[in-house]
Amino acid sequence: MRLVVISLAALMLPATASFADAPPSGQERARVMAALAAVGCSDPREIEREEDDGVIEGYEVEDAKCADGVYDFDLDVNFNITDRDRD
Repeated sequence: MRLVVISLAALMLPATASFADAPPSGQERARVMAALAAVGCSDPREIEREEDDGVIEGYEVEDAKCADGVYDFDLDVNFNITDRDRD
């Protein structure tokens, strides 16, 4: 029985991993960059598309350079900044 449970758990891992965060498309990246530029920031280290069960929930930006420091940003699906944290 234990072997069956372990086997089933192993089979579920690839399906779960397919819903992980992903890099944005070129168009999504351009819209994220435009939102950052609108608040005077640029050159993020990383941009990720946040997904849950294949549904896009927003975007996460790490280490964007702004005039007063380096920030992480969260954007919603409409590319509106919803959170800004100084790094």
